[in-house]
Amino acid sequence: MEKKRDYKEFPTISIWKEEEDDIVFFKYAPKLEMTIEVAREIVNSRLNYTGGRFVYTLIDFTNVKSVTKEARDYMNSAEGGLKGILGGAFLSNNVVATLFVNLYLKVSHPAIPAKFFTNRDEAIRWLKKIKYENKILTEQ
Repeated sequence: MEKKRDYKEFPTISIWKEEEDDIVFFKYAPKLEMTIEVAREIVNSRLNYTGGRFVYTLIDFTNVKSVTKEARDYMNSAEGGLKGILGGAFLSNNVVATLFVNLYLKVSHPAIPAKFFTNRDEAIRWLKKIKYENKILTEQ
């Protein structure tokens, strides 16, 4: 595991970087119940952390206990949870969180590349791959 850099802890989420500046890691607070208010707080914390820069994200969803439909819709909107996100890998080995993420991906069809993983290294490899593919596309 890489050393955490620029680590910041907010009430609902911890955020840090590791080896690459444009991959940001998130871990939700324990037993998080994501309401619309919590979702807005999470997005504001992330935007504060990134300074509005576009980033790729690895989101550890293990601690999420519940998500309201309103929060899920907000997190899947361009002016909400997708703002400033180029691609997102979800990570969890918790059965409940896994169900939430898989349902989200099947129902919400995010407008950015998004995928679920149970292995952190695979998630990081996937993020690096889509980052490389996006770089190739933008250079054409």
